[in-house]
Amino acid sequence: MISATNRFTAVLDASVLFPNMKRDILLRFHEADLYRARWTEKIQQEWLVRARERFPDNVAKLDRTDALMREHFEDCWVGGHEKFIPIVDLPNDPDDNHVVAAAIACKAQYIVTDNVRDFPPECLEPFDLERGTADHFLSGTFDHFQYKAFSVLREHRRGLRSQPGATEYLMNLRQKGLPMLAARLLPMKDSL
Repeated sequence: MISATNRFTAVLDASVLFPNMKRDILLRFHEADLYRARWTEKIQQEWLVRARERFPDNVAKLDRTDALMREHFEDCWVGGHEKFIPIVDLPNDPDDNHVVAAAIACKAQYIVTDNVRDFPPECLEPFDLERGTADHFLSGTFDHFQYKAFSVLREHRRGLRSQPGATEYLMNLRQKGLPMLAARLLPMKDSL
């Protein structure tokens, strides 16, 4: 078995930490040692602010999620990245320079973002970085570690409070922006 130290590292942008389903699956894949997840305090605050604006009645639940992430994912936090911000120049959204700086600081190979246009490949190339959507990233990870990833997703489905059946779970994945991942699970639906 390949140890987690041989797995790649990916910085998770705020756009994939909210909504909940993407965040939950990304963090479960990390917990299963399928990759190493990383993010910064600024990334954490970005998704929390957006979530609080969208769901003002759920602030207590969001605060609890924040506390749980801090407690259970201590190894995921990146610091010391600020010194790399001046060498990053993202033309579409300079406010995202800190995400690339975090990737440089933690020697990540990948940035997971649903705002791929804000991270042009030519701006990432000098830092030996790639980027892709959560769906692309999770699907690729599933392809590399199919058995373990399937087990994680089966556990995820069965642990949901709503207890969706396999068909409903696949539909939810598609609706939440994970259609490629849902397509990979379709042939295994009866075991899901």
